[in-house]
Amino acid sequence: MPTSRKSWQIKSLLTAACLAVLSTGIAEATPESRAAANFLLFSPSARAGGMGDAYVAIVDDADATFFNPAALANDELRSLSTTMYRPVPSLANDIFTSFGAYTQPFGGVGNFGISMIYTSLGTQFRTDEQGQDLGTFTSFGVAFGVSYGAYITKSLSLGITTKLIHQNLAGSGAGAEQGSGTGTSFGADVGFLWKPGTFSLGWSLRNVGPNMTFIDADQADPLPQTFTIGFGWQFLNRENYSFLIAADVYKPLPDEGFGSFISGWSDGTVSEELKDMDYHAGGEWKYRLSEVTSFAVRAGYTFDHDGNRKSPTFGFGLKYDWANFDLAYFANGGTAVRNVFRFSGGFTF
Repeated sequence: MPTSRKSWQIKSLLTAACLAVLSTGIAEATPESRAAANFLLFSPSARAGGMGDAYVAIVDDADATFFNPAALANDELRSLSTTMYRPVPSLANDIFTSFGAYTQPFGGVGNFGISMIYTSLGTQFRTDEQGQDLGTFTSFGVAFGVSYGAYITKSLSLGITTKLIHQNLAGSGAGAEQGSGTGTSFGADVGFLWKPGTFSLGWSLRNVGPNMTFIDADQADPLPQTFTIGFGWQFLNRENYSFLIAADVYKPLPDEGFGSFISGWSDGTVSEELKDMDYHAGGEWKYRLSEVTSFAVRAGYTFDHDGNRKSPTFGFGLKYDWANFDLAYFANGGTAVRNVFRFSGGFTF
């Protein structure tokens, strides 16, 4: 079998997993489908999910290691966050993603965090050059991150996350191929947060790093670099209840190489670049039952033009003393990624 054909098979496996999440049909590809390690785009936090994933300016727990490391500066307590869900249950029940993060404040020198993402891309069938069945194998991706965030002024903070990324697509190559179907790279996220009061403004540039090689350097794929900017506003805060709104604009930047975060803004026409953008908005009403107990009701909306996803989202949260639990539901009616539930839990201590 020619090397180019096998390379295409391995890359198509990655693309199929990406398209299952980021578009609604096989024929409709999104910019993210050009990148490797698309599992880095699976968002954690059911709280964020219930608000349409509008979270870059309001995240306030260990999930800041994913959404915006600058928000770690607001974490005055040690916190632990976990998430696990099936992102495409209507397409494949054996694809699931999980996320865990822990943060530790260090007084006046800022706050540190560690995180891990593990995503199973399901079971695949292996065949030889004559099409004979050689059994099955599991594709997966994993990333380990170390984060740091600190205040620059009383209302402005910056943060960074560095990560080691590994993806196993096929486990072994074929014939004279140089690669094995696995790739390893590293990346970084940079975040900014300005919070002068009840209003907050934040942005995050994610997954900046060198291409990931599966076969050889000439066929390396870029990381899924993205830029998100958003705001949050807690315009109502009473003794027993509060109301918060948030909105994000998300731009995928996968182009070629480390500099995708620059060239990704102009690799198409202005119209195409605008269509690439996704919009997220949501609100949260929280009611305090006591000093340590509260519950929250959430709703949001996501609009993805090129992926043809227009989804209302709903969520619920419960907090008791040091523990919290959140649930989110993505309707995505009439699409291949409909009826997605996301669960997450956390602790502060």
